[in-house]
Amino acid sequence: MEPRPNDMTPEQAAIALAWLVEMGADEIVSESPIDRFAASAVVEKPKIAPAKISTPAPRAATLPDQAAADAGAQAESCKSLEALSQALNYFEANPLRKGATKLSFIEGNVQSSILILSDRPRNEEDKSGQVISAKARVLLQAMLAAIGLNIGDEPAPRNVMLMNFIPWRPPGNRQPLDNEIAACLPFAARAIALAAPKLILSLGSLSGQYLGGGDASIIRQRGKWLSVGDVPLLATLHPDELLKAPTQKKLAWRDLQNFKAKMNEVGL
Repeated sequence: MEPRPNDMTPEQAAIALAWLVEMGADEIVSESPIDRFAASAVVEKPKIAPAKISTPAPRAATLPDQAAADAGAQAESCKSLEALSQALNYFEANPLRKGATKLSFIEGNVQSSILILSDRPRNEEDKSGQVISAKARVLLQAMLAAIGLNIGDEPAPRNVMLMNFIPWRPPGNRQPLDNEIAACLPFAARAIALAAPKLILSLGSLSGQYLGGGDASIIRQRGKWLSVGDVPLLATLHPDELLKAPTQKKLAWRDLQNFKAKMNEVGL
């Protein structure tokens, strides 16, 4: 049987490769078998290694420890979510603030007992200021509607609060650096303390990792109940990732069912 032509775009191929790496694949399988015992028996002539030209590695942006301490002091002094958002707007010590267009921190029903906690803004959120925007927002609404929740888009009334753990888009949509996270962590923790939700649904691994002590991998973290203080937290895949890897929606559906069961258990 003739093999099917590879009709993936370069972007789709990159996404597929990243997914295989996430799943633990570490070796490419060729069309014909390789006799590694025979290969190992071949003795190659020694080669002269070329001279190495040392180039300094690019340095990651550093953030003084004092900045993280200042973040903790400022966050603790805020007595409301509105004051917390204002403090973030003026917190210039975090380098992410300088490169972002808008703060994407909190929206929705701040009185809700359910917090939807996203990891960080992407390009769309940086433009809109929403916690989640565009196609990812449409998918999130569909996911939440399946368990009786709504993010506030018409016509249903909003019954959840949305928040970004990292409130500014990292340059190039990269993962935030540890020092950048350290300067955002006190604000996220203070927001949860002020909002006092009864349940948290985390989108992506960052919140569960840094607030709940969970695994850095969303695949290993998802489906397991963690806690932020005494508030139960369950992580699932971010809608943006599900749009790139639709086959993982089955995992997200299991997580949503798990979350719904907990909602019923605590009377929500």
